[in-house]
Amino acid sequence: METEEKSIRALKCEQSVLSRADGSVMFSQGNTVVMASVYGPLEAKIQKELSDRMYIELNYKPKIGMPGVAERGKEKLIKTTCNHIILTNLHPRTAVCITVQEMQDGGTLLAASINAVCLALLDSGLPLQCLVAAVTCLVDKKDRIVLDPCINTVKEGYKAMCTFAFDSQKYNMILSHCEGQVPYQLFQKAMELCQKASHVIFDFYRQAVLRKFSKELL
Repeated sequence: METEEKSIRALKCEQSVLSRADGSVMFSQGNTVVMASVYGPLEAKIQKELSDRMYIELNYKPKIGMPGVAERGKEKLIKTTCNHIILTNLHPRTAVCITVQEMQDGGTLLAASINAVCLALLDSGLPLQCLVAAVTCLVDKKDRIVLDPCINTVKEGYKAMCTFAFDSQKYNMILSHCEGQVPYQLFQKAMELCQKASHVIFDFYRQAVLRKFSKELL
């Protein structure tokens, strides 16, 4: 087993990009660009109203065309993550609408989308029990682990591509999604590398929030 040491690609974001949204962000991770927006808490429709918590509606929109099976899969995974980090019990009988718009696919769209949603939730001010950072790694045909692969690396082929999401409290894994097959030893190594890399993303969140409030105070 070999590991191709590589850091997370360059991270950039611009918060409050949509004037009518309660929270929004334009987030880029390398050449991957995603825009996320949050609307809510809103009055829930009767068929979606939950007596003990907030209903989360999540929509993933591809760059071109209508959402398909792949987009529905991303929606489910991102929504699972949101249910873990949002304190939904504080706003019963309400709803929050989260929209993820794919702008450019430079690889690792799922991880970038989760990170964008986390920043948009921070921008909205919704109560969160923790933050979340998602990292993707790829196991290539030579059993090398590539962290945060770009689209060209993905197109070269792989044995498995794994996306992990970790919380900001104890860096516990809250989401795991793997495409392909990989031995347990490689899977464990990939998870450890992604867990370590998540610290970079959490540091980026802190810098982004500090930068936002510094501008507001000027």
